[in-house]
Amino acid sequence: MSYRGKVILCGNPAVGKTSLLARYVDGKFQEDSAPTIGANFLIKEIDLGIIIDKLNLDKPELKDDIKQKGFKLYFWDLGGQHDKLYSTEYYFVQAVGAMIVFSLNDESTFDDINFWLTKLKELSGDVPYILVGNKTDLDRNVDNSLIEAEVKKLGIQYFETSAKLNKNVDLAFESLSIQILNNLK
Repeated sequence: MSYRGKVILCGNPAVGKTSLLARYVDGKFQEDSAPTIGANFLIKEIDLGIIIDKLNLDKPELKDDIKQKGFKLYFWDLGGQHDKLYSTEYYFVQAVGAMIVFSLNDESTFDDINFWLTKLKELSGDVPYILVGNKTDLDRNVDNSLIEAEVKKLGIQYFETSAKLNKNVDLAFESLSIQILNNLK
């Protein structure tokens, strides 16, 4: 049986969660996607057997086990509407990792990352997560110093991405996957 786990993408509406996930899983970008109501569910089977020796795992004994069993993550793209959050809280439960996404062209989405982090910790516990500033292809409206201060305070990895240009999308997902692997008990 392979290692399996649920990973959630959370953040305000229109930050690009659906686009990031579609780019990573299907290699596609759709210019105008409809708002997510509830959650989208996509599976990406990560064949780490081929590249496992190159990964910087904290637990080297996992490498052989993963080569034999495989590693599969189920990605859940959660709708970001605060007023409908009661319907998506269920999806946080038993998550093994998360990506908190904000839009670099909308400071209010950055201001809400602590809301999403609180929900994550409340409903999923202490799981690995990363912060993603999406939409590098648009004009930036979030000050770098604010981001750097928050990342330092939280002690987490941060990635700037563009689903449209396919910039750092794989890197963000793969870095989170490695954190999840290193967190396996």
